[in-house]
Amino acid sequence: MVQASHPAPTFAFPIRTLESDRVRLEPFSAGAHAPAFWEGTRAHPALYDFLPWGPFVDPADLLATLVDPAAAAPDRLLFAVLDKSPAPFPPPSPSPSSSSSSPSPSPVSVPYLAGITGYLHADPSSLSVEVGFLVALPASQGRGLMSAAVALLVQYALRLPSDPERGLGLRRVQYQAHTENARSIALAKRLGFVFEGVQRWQRALALGKRGNGKPVREGDPGEGRVGRDSAVLALCWDDWEEGVKEKLCVPGWEMYAA
Repeated sequence: MVQASHPAPTFAFPIRTLESDRVRLEPFSAGAHAPAFWEGTRAHPALYDFLPWGPFVDPADLLATLVDPAAAAPDRLLFAVLDKSPAPFPPPSPSPSSSSSSPSPSPVSVPYLAGITGYLHADPSSLSVEVGFLVALPASQGRGLMSAAVALLVQYALRLPSDPERGLGLRRVQYQAHTENARSIALAKRLGFVFEGVQRWQRALALGKRGNGKPVREGDPGEGRVGRDSAVLALCWDDWEEGVKEKLCVPGWEMYAA
């Protein structure tokens, strides 16, 4: 059972729920979201092949490794991605008084967990932040939900505080991905992120993770840890004002006013 004693987020920027017609992003809660995330990912360790953390051995490991450290660090904020698509009621239980001709219940819109995303490397002094923590539950993949979620994060970061949506007015939103993670890089490019280059040997990952395939030198102190090269992309305020805003602020993706 998930325990209630977990740190509240301490993010460097104002914390709020972000919402569009397609998805709602809520600050990740150990009690409200962790059980569903664990159940939706526990049988799919390949979800973490390109990530520096995971797979997790149990719910406690998920909380200790990802959720609690993200909440305690002011430069990070983890969000639950909730799908707002209508979902059907569970099948009704038969009863003696029920009739076979009774109409089926209509679908209802009850947001349910589709994955996680979030901010990291938040820097108020530089007016910048990075988008990361992207994991879509297998049952929710291929439906554009993560694109809609990242579009919300970008809008909140780059819209001005004077806008009705009350954005942060930042100057730069960064996005990093393993150089072999073609799907993640393609998602960022579709949303208007500009490829800026590759940071070689940017991370040292645990043995078993997908690395850059390059050997390390003899005597390397990170024995057993593979190297990762990271593709770096970014969206800046001038990209936003010169066309990306119109690309992302469309029906289904446009952020609700605060």
